[in-house]
Amino acid sequence: MFNLHHHEERLKCPYKGCEMEFEKPSVLTDSSTLPRQTYYACPHCMSKLDIITRDLKIVEVKTTEYPRVLESPAKCARYAGFLNSISQEMPVPDECLVCPKVLQCTARKR
Repeated sequence: MFNLHHHEERLKCPYKGCEMEFEKPSVLTDSSTLPRQTYYACPHCMSKLDIITRDLKIVEVKTTEYPRVLESPAKCARYAGFLNSISQEMPVPDECLVCPKVLQCTARKR
């Protein structure tokens, strides 16, 4: 794999509902699937990104999924990243199990 050089301009999340700016995408690994899948993601909403490069520089980011940041069917009673703050021995709350953003919620921001 090649190393992506710093992008000169700030990138913007292409997902409606986020659209936040960032310098470089996060790298997430979905360990709930076999084989594990690693992908680039927006560091704010943790949604999967398609990275377009030219001469080892990021020139564009695109959506790879539904182009809107999904909300939990029953509004999240906690906060984004909640699952990172609880002990691994603690059971996952039922409302988190049906949330479409459960993978992004468990991803640690670095």
